[in-house]
Amino acid sequence: MSKLTVAEIAGVDAETVARMSRTEIESFALQAAGMVRHLANQATADSSNSSRPPSSDPPWRRDRAGKPAAGEDQAAASAVPKPEGAAAANPDKKPEKPSGKRPGAPGFWRRQPLVVHEDVPHRPHSCGACHAVLDAETPGRLASAHHVLELERGDMALRVSAKKHCYFVVRCSCGHETVAAPGTGASSHIDSRKRDLLLTERCLVGPMLATFIAAMAVRMRLSRCKIQEFLLDWLGLELGKATINRCIHEFGLASEPVVEELIAEVQSAELANVDETPWYQKGKLLWMWVMVTATAVIFRIGSRGKQTLVELVSEAFLGWLVTDGYVAYRDRERRQRCLAHYADLRIMPTEAWEPAPAAAIAAAGVGIIRAPRGRRSTGQVGCNGLA
Repeated sequence: MSKLTVAEIAGVDAETVARMSRTEIESFALQAAGMVRHLANQATADSSNSSRPPSSDPPWRRDRAGKPAAGEDQAAASAVPKPEGAAAANPDKKPEKPSGKRPGAPGFWRRQPLVVHEDVPHRPHSCGACHAVLDAETPGRLASAHHVLELERGDMALRVSAKKHCYFVVRCSCGHETVAAPGTGASSHIDSRKRDLLLTERCLVGPMLATFIAAMAVRMRLSRCKIQEFLLDWLGLELGKATINRCIHEFGLASEPVVEELIAEVQSAELANVDETPWYQKGKLLWMWVMVTATAVIFRIGSRGKQTLVELVSEAFLGWLVTDGYVAYRDRERRQRCLAHYADLRIMPTEAWEPAPAAAIAAAGVGIIRAPRGRRSTGQVGCNGLA
């Protein structure tokens, strides 16, 4: 018997075996066993027993990106003999230093001088005690000031200007002094962050320039270093990478109301594609969910549990969901399986299927037919097994 293909082996049934001779059955059994062995080795291959890179390992077998899980490392390390004296840890070894600048270390000031183009005065409009109106003629004194770099758009031109915002103290006729202060907005708290992110008018980068920096990072996909290089080469502006990173975070915090509007918008869409992928943050395995409609794309980072899916796609969504076979999607009545995942799982129509249904699915381009969920566990997937 000649060498059989996967489709030919999958198409063998009881009637075909009954027509085979003993020699053909033995040859078929050996080929099937060899193919099962090859597929089993291929399914269990990872970075520890093959030439595959660590990044190809399943995320649930790694504690951090590119590193295998601790349990597997301990099992492999126990079989390797350790040299004498290596059992005890070195007490003189210094602990690893944390990243970032040490507290109390001298910082670095700006090397590029700021040339002020305009002074922007800020005066209180009313008394803080008696609420009397304070007009512009009421005398006052300067309390504080700070510089703001702002991006200005002209006729086919961009220019970065430095404005000096001055805040005054004004004394009312009642004797109370009211101080003008920069406004503040939303704040973001993260446990691992040393300082909370606060939207405030007292900052070096203005809103237009911060939006431009965020657009280069998010829309143009430029790194912090490339943004820093672009600003210096084309706009003559020197900014640190920490300042650029803060501008991007401030833009994200200011965009939260827009995100809530987009989430409400996608709930009324007629068709949405949803998928999830592993996402590591500080060595912790999370999952990034993405929901794509004709007008919006929503990303959400969280666990792989069903609760994250409910936060992304609420019960108010009445359209069709195009998903893979993940169990969290299966309680959706209006759900369509993505054919790209069938091609990835190698269960698209082949010669092993009956020619009429296979040709019908191939001609239609899409064929989503529900099947009993037990088919997947038994491995009986055919043209009626598209679930």
